Amino acid sequence: MNDIKPKFYELLKDKRKTKQISLKEMSEYTKINIGYLESLENGEFDVLPTVYTRLFLRSYCEYIGIDSKETLDEYQIYTVGNKKQDNFSSLDETNAQLDKDNDFKIEKNKSITPKKIKDTKEILIATGVIIAIIIIFIIISSAS
Repeated sequence: MNDIKPKFYELLKDKRKTKQISLKEMSEYTKINIGYLESLENGEFDVLPTVYTRLFLRSYCEYIGIDSKETLDEYQIYTVGNKKQDNFSSLDETNAQLDKDNDFKIEKNKSITPKKIKDTKEILIATGVIIAIIIIFIIISSAS
């Protein structure tokens, strides 16, 4: 009877390795410390508060391209021992929507910010040219 099902976190690690994604690459993309990623892959969930563990698991899953909801359900069963969700699913959906909204705002701001800077520079240059013309005009007028 050696029919032992691998733990969900072992499957995460296997999936990451199958996709040839290094922990360093994942850390750079997700901004999660490599030590925390290693803890997730080893099932050491007491390293962080539950809310961070859930957020990090979600980011991990999204990066390697697997269903984060299913993984978070497995995490819930593994840590609490039941399938009751305590509204975590709705929280995940809300967080996903907030992430999409924030991504949109960031992209929107990226396109607006350089334009504002360019407009400000143009205004300063135009103001400087006008002041220089006025000074030259005053000098020429006073010399005559």
